Amino acid sequence: MDIIADIEVDEIPAGDTVPIREISRVTGVNTVTLRAWERRYGLLIPQRTTKGHRLYSRADIDRVKEIQLWLGRGLAISKVKALLADEQRGDTVPEIDSIWLQLAQQIHMAITAFNRNQLERLIEDTFSLYPIPMIADYLLTPFLIELQGDEQGKPVRRAFFAGVLLEYIQAAQSRQRQAAHGAKILVVSAAQNENGLLPQVLNYGLLVNQHQAEFLGYLNAKESLLGAEALGAKIVVIMGGETVNASELQLHLNVWRERSSTAVVLAGNVARVFRALTPESHSGIYPCDTQQQVLTTINQLLKG
Repeated sequence: MDIIADIEVDEIPAGDTVPIREISRVTGVNTVTLRAWERRYGLLIPQRTTKGHRLYSRADIDRVKEIQLWLGRGLAISKVKALLADEQRGDTVPEIDSIWLQLAQQIHMAITAFNRNQLERLIEDTFSLYPIPMIADYLLTPFLIELQGDEQGKPVRRAFFAGVLLEYIQAAQSRQRQAAHGAKILVVSAAQNENGLLPQVLNYGLLVNQHQAEFLGYLNAKESLLGAEALGAKIVVIMGGETVNASELQLHLNVWRERSSTAVVLAGNVARVFRALTPESHSGIYPCDTQQQVLTTINQLLKG
């Protein structure tokens, strides 16, 4: 499984503590999620300042990292504490009923019944309890693939789900943007007329990681360059590619290499198309298959 982020534990000296926004930055876990893990499940027990602000240690970051590994294996957050407390388990991996499959089934029932209230509760609860890149990789990506096609009922269920999810993401992005003061990152779609849900989720995940991310939809190579220059973007993420034209992608990347030194991260199917076109590695272009890999790559690039 992917590791959710580049855990920069060495940045925090032993014995030192950091505020919640810092543990969120180095783990990629939303501050809302960290608080939920503490309040609802007792997974974290931070120290407190005299004013009640949370402070976290290197041990807390290690614990968040371990929690993420179990979530990546499909363990529900509600079952993590008991597993971590089982000192007799050793290296034995318990049998796990994937929480991601369970959530997909619950969402499918909600959209089949066109139950907006139920769907909104599921989305809000899922995004409050699980790291965003994991939601994208293990829940949303396979679920949207399952919803593809023009069989009777699929287009309307797909539209209903997309509309409700997009409402949530856009509102959440607006709130998160106020606390994002890190590097500027431009996110664009790889092809026209593609579903913009996953890029929007990626953009939200980058904002949670305190990057100043901007999703501008589909842009051709020249417009992407103009956008990156205008925003002062340190990194450009090109995402999607279910309908990407391979020759157009090659032209796009050639323009980037000739005219800009800005790092380009390729996400999703466009990364696989790129690898098929150019099996050898290229300086400044970083293909990533998952949103977890995208976050890790971006954090490593900015750290370097």
